[in-house]
Amino acid sequence: MPASNDQVPRLALLIDADNTSSKYLSTILSEVPKHGIATYRRIYGDFTDPQAASWRTKLLDNSITPVQQFSNVKSHKPGESAGKNATDSTLIIDAMDILYAGKVDGFIIVSSDSDFTRLAQRLRESGMHVVGMGRNQTSMSFRRACTTFVNIELLASREETLAAKDEDTDLGGSATKELTLKDVERVVAGIVRNNDGKGEETLLGAVGKGLHNRYPDFDVRTFGYTKLSKLIGDMPRFEIVDKGGVHYVSFADTRDLQTRVQAFVRERLTKEPNKTMLLSALANELYQAFPDFSLKDVGYAQFYKFADSIKGVKVVGADRQRARLVK
Repeated sequence: MPASNDQVPRLALLIDADNTSSKYLSTILSEVPKHGIATYRRIYGDFTDPQAASWRTKLLDNSITPVQQFSNVKSHKPGESAGKNATDSTLIIDAMDILYAGKVDGFIIVSSDSDFTRLAQRLRESGMHVVGMGRNQTSMSFRRACTTFVNIELLASREETLAAKDEDTDLGGSATKELTLKDVERVVAGIVRNNDGKGEETLLGAVGKGLHNRYPDFDVRTFGYTKLSKLIGDMPRFEIVDKGGVHYVSFADTRDLQTRVQAFVRERLTKEPNKTMLLSALANELYQAFPDFSLKDVGYAQFYKFADSIKGVKVVGADRQRARLVK
């Protein structure tokens, strides 16, 4: 990207409402800080359509500008929105206007529509970093035209599985919801994990930028602190590392916790008939017993993979829904 190393990349977030469900908004907004800061936040569609009602209730709360596009020609294709082509054209025109204005370093295009393939190619030809976000059905042509493609359907599924108890923190919810320490912890974990995946350490300053990017109203004083380092340092999940006066954030050593979790799983399975248990029930009991445990912190995205990695435990069944204690 054109942005320098110490500057957060500026991005244009453009959402195709005709092709994206509003239930993915929280997932989309949580993913954006991993790539930069969205200076443009626009969504395109026909918001007079009753099917767009779920979007209307969320746009103001999340500071996303709706671009209304009435249908110019009614579509007769089964399952296709009447204003689909008009919406696509408006998004493409806006993207090119933003490109020529020269005020961004990249684009995030949220759609599962292959019609945006050429747009992604054109933006990359102009030196832009292009992040595509779409569902499982997104065509390979659009995926490969982007610099990076993110499967929002897969991400949302993982979030539901790993953080079901935190569903009430969805930003698409009530406008009166206050920022909690749990919200802060989730964002910090995402920033640190993303850097770990790249083999990079996470500067405390980068964490602060990421928090303000995700929550513009974030203020450590809200939680009774005067320093971000103290707030994060008091969270058992993280530790602050001082290297010559420069502070970094990393995950606390999880080896002891992981050992105890593995022992819990084995012991729990011994109490079941045939030493076999549904993974969903096992996961619920595990998180109740170890609320600070996170699969992602120990390198796993899906519970069945973690369970299958435990010595003496085997995930069984064609649907991989049960864990069995084995010799």
